[in-house]
Amino acid sequence: MAAKTGRSGVATLINGAGFLLAVLLVLHIVFVLTGFAAENGLAQSVAQAAEPLVLFFPGLVHAKSEVLQVLLDYGLAAAFWVLLCGVLARVFG
Repeated sequence: MAAKTGRSGVATLINGAGFLLAVLLVLHIVFVLTGFAAENGLAQSVAQAAEPLVLFFPGLVHAKSEVLQVLLDYGLAAAFWVLLCGVLARVFG
């Protein structure tokens, strides 16, 4: 019997969803780090979409700087989503 070498469509879809969630969180980090105008519609939309995705990470690690706090909160959440979706893709793939 031949071994299964490719990934299933479900695994690819789960990995893709995790990647898109992480990209959204990293995009919010980039907007904060670069000082992108918060009044901008794109920055507001990204911030509103990223807010529920950080789950329990805000305040998990305390930092003195607001920028560093955003980097930690949203960066940890992005890593969490990538890892979680990677594990789920492996289970269901």
